Amino acid sequence: MPFTDRLDGIALPSGFKLPQFNLFDASRNPLKHLKGFIAHMTITSNNPDVYGKAFPNSLTGKALDWYTDHAG
Repeated sequence: MPFTDRLDGIALPSGFKLPQFNLFDASRNPLKHLKGFIAHMTITSNNPDVYGKAFPNSLTGKALDWYTDHAG
């Protein structure tokens, strides 16, 4: 898939550390999770590609299963 292929090629910035946030398991409001994820990511990067590359790390359980099944 072009989206995930492009993100696979993105290098994370030197010294990048994934911020701490609550993992989303599909049992809560997904929009609230996205807003919280973006708020945490803006602390470490202003690059939306980095957000996309880091996003799967914010998922767990059924949400991660869905992402894995649909991201290629």
